[in-house]
Amino acid sequence: MKANARVFFTLMTVCCVCAGDVRGALGQDDKQADQEKEACIGNLKQIYEAIQKYRRDHKALPDWLSDLAPSYLPDKSVLVCPVTKRTGKTANFGIVDPHLANAYLFEFANTDMGAIYNGGKIKMLEWKQKQMGVVGSVVPMVRCHLHNQILNLSFDGEIYESGSSWEDLFSVVDKADLSPEKLFGKDFARLAGGGGGVGGGGGASAPSYPPRSAEAKTNQVDLSQFYNASLAKAWHPAAAGTQGYDLAPLPQGLQTFADVSFDVRGVVQIAGRKLEEAGGKFPSEVKGIPFGARCKRLHFLHSTGWSVPEGTKIGSYRLNYSNGETRELPIIYGQQVRDWFANSSSQPLDKNSAVAWSIKPPRDADNKTLFKTSWENPLPDGEIKSIDYISAGSDAAPFLIAITAE
Repeated sequence: MKANARVFFTLMTVCCVCAGDVRGALGQDDKQADQEKEACIGNLKQIYEAIQKYRRDHKALPDWLSDLAPSYLPDKSVLVCPVTKRTGKTANFGIVDPHLANAYLFEFANTDMGAIYNGGKIKMLEWKQKQMGVVGSVVPMVRCHLHNQILNLSFDGEIYESGSSWEDLFSVVDKADLSPEKLFGKDFARLAGGGGGVGGGGGASAPSYPPRSAEAKTNQVDLSQFYNASLAKAWHPAAAGTQGYDLAPLPQGLQTFADVSFDVRGVVQIAGRKLEEAGGKFPSEVKGIPFGARCKRLHFLHSTGWSVPEGTKIGSYRLNYSNGETRELPIIYGQQVRDWFANSSSQPLDKNSAVAWSIKPPRDADNKTLFKTSWENPLPDGEIKSIDYISAGSDAAPFLIAITAE
């Protein structure tokens, strides 16, 4: 197994050097990004040394990175990536340290997997230990998702870069063999507490979602009771088991996209013909999302699965006012959203919409893209009682991530 790890890191070194040479040759070097990455690598090295000291004293891993401070890590700012210091962004995928806010994902935390691959009550630590039984010490112990390529601190202290799925770099093993379903086998459903399967695909229990931040404001609409799919696992049945067609790389919690702060924790998926044909069972409408306030403007973080001809109405948001009036905000393909796998860089939207977040992981053939649409309230003096999210029944299947009022 050690030999495998040496081959893996030798190949990684060659790839990283070549990638760096190409980037320099193309004149694409971003000095600030490089400086932040190098500082983050320095943090990860200090974290590794602190973990090793903790292990020597306790004969075990810490439950959380916060357990390292201050005895093994006197400067707790080491747990904050420079990108977080500059932007406030984090990416913890629901694995939130309960004792000390930090920017790094500790994948060996002694905590429930929750929505991550619908692992439910299975401990992250148990899953990672089983992965090590297959591929050895290349398994990341700590990860930072805030750079162009994810920084991975492996169990034996090596630091390497990857896309959202580090497993893709280990070619001698099928990444499906590293999933909790495969590693826990017939015991997976029982250990997960009924977890597993694709959200909304029929027969799967509802996944859990990260708790709403105590810092969330009332203008960031709470969609907790309306989520029907997890960001961390593929929810379209055609992608079941691929571990690829999800929004796991999307930063969760309170996040700012396209200059608007959103509460990002789950997916509200509504029906579309192609989704139904693939076996996805989602509602044609989600009604009664509570609002109860006046506002000037509404911002939606959303997208859609599958494409349709330009100008096709694929859904709408219906605003229900306290005085009994209603207004419709139509979702038009090519104006507010496009297929989340579309190439977003060359396709204009209407003046009220913009690409909010996009990523092109090496493991996927296409982008994953979310859009922000901002609508003026048609009745700014009227109180919006609730919002309905409605599918138009086209081939496209719209999905909503967050709503923020202004």
